[in-house]
Amino acid sequence: MIKGAIADVSSKNDNYLTIILDDEEEVISSIEKAFKERDVKKAVLISAEGKLKNTRLSITRAGSIRQRTYDASMIIKSVYGEFNKVNNDYVGDINISLYMDPLHVTNGILLKGFADGECKFVFKIIQKLEYALEDVASKTQGIPLPESAPKEKKPFIISG
Repeated sequence: MIKGAIADVSSKNDNYLTIILDDEEEVISSIEKAFKERDVKKAVLISAEGKLKNTRLSITRAGSIRQRTYDASMIIKSVYGEFNKVNNDYVGDINISLYMDPLHVTNGILLKGFADGECKFVFKIIQKLEYALEDVASKTQGIPLPESAPKEKKPFIISG
């Protein structure tokens, strides 16, 4: 379910989209469906509330990437992520931190997860990206780039 339509809460250059998932709804597919319904080009995940269950995360341990599945219900601690529309598909990740219990927290990229009760995800929708890029380009024109300092030459030593 989508609440707080894009046009309802607007600021200078962007809007907010709140997606509320009911019990048993899958997170990734629900977010993608909401983005397609609203024709979202770029979005930044700014907050989430609720619990997830049957969650699969991509985690990094000791330099290797692994997938881990958690069946238990876990509380969402924090989230962040950025999404871009590229050729009718959305590219991006939901980086999430979940409380397993008061002493254990797990972190990773959400690959799959289902709402355990009601969950709320809030996105900042970037509407006019091209204007922001033009502003940056106009502000940097005519500014000389700093020159690098000359490097001191060191003697070349051959041992024999």
